[in-house]
Amino acid sequence: MNNEELAPFLEPTFYCDVYHPSIQKVALEFQKKALNQVDLAKLLFYFVRDETYYRVGHWTKKASQTLKNRSGTCTNNANLLIALLRAQRIPAGYGVMNVVGQEYFGPVILPNLARNVSSRSKHVYCFVYLNNKWIKCDPSDDEPLSLSTHHLNPQSRIVEWDGNTDAMLNLDPDHILNDEGPIANIDHIIGKKMKYRRMIPVFIGNKYIQFLRERGKYIDSIDHLDPAFRQWLFMNNVSLYIFYRIYFVLESIIRGHKINAEDILNIN
Repeated sequence: MNNEELAPFLEPTFYCDVYHPSIQKVALEFQKKALNQVDLAKLLFYFVRDETYYRVGHWTKKASQTLKNRSGTCTNNANLLIALLRAQRIPAGYGVMNVVGQEYFGPVILPNLARNVSSRSKHVYCFVYLNNKWIKCDPSDDEPLSLSTHHLNPQSRIVEWDGNTDAMLNLDPDHILNDEGPIANIDHIIGKKMKYRRMIPVFIGNKYIQFLRERGKYIDSIDHLDPAFRQWLFMNNVSLYIFYRIYFVLESIIRGHKINAEDILNIN
């Protein structure tokens, strides 16, 4: 690609705020440590992968906000990495997949939470232009989450990047509906607000991700995840545990699902 074609992949956008002081500061700090452009891109990738913990929902954030919060969705983490790369004049863009939502998270997703995931969801990752070619890299899952869950969840296998070849989440190709990129600007996607009705499932989902990060390595079977999560909630926050149980029982009734007595009475 020539310079004119690459120019849009170096520009800031509203959400990819390349010139924000915090973005510029971090990019410069890593530039001082890097041996060359490929090495710099790798350092920035690992910084985003492991210093911004993965979470779901609430993706309408600027790159500088993700950097400040040190947590983000796949969209946020890709956006932050792209902003840092562009801050160092390395062309970078977005990859956008449409995926089967309930399958995207793999077998670790609890049935209660899976019911609240769209059947068609977007997954966003990063493209970077190095050595005259576009390369895919995906900083979505932080190392602690990957290492705590990969034995239960193929999708969670840790993503390592050499700076020369594609490095993506271990998604089943059958669950990828389409894959586009590189795209220079996806502000229209980042700016789309999450639906209000998803706020409670997202809140609980992020508690579940925290549980997986902390306790996942001690779970030896998918079947043990739900009772272990309920016990973890009960031990850490009884009020939240009660809310979790009542919310999903009521949701199941509204959806017309059959409720067992255990779903209402069991606190283990």
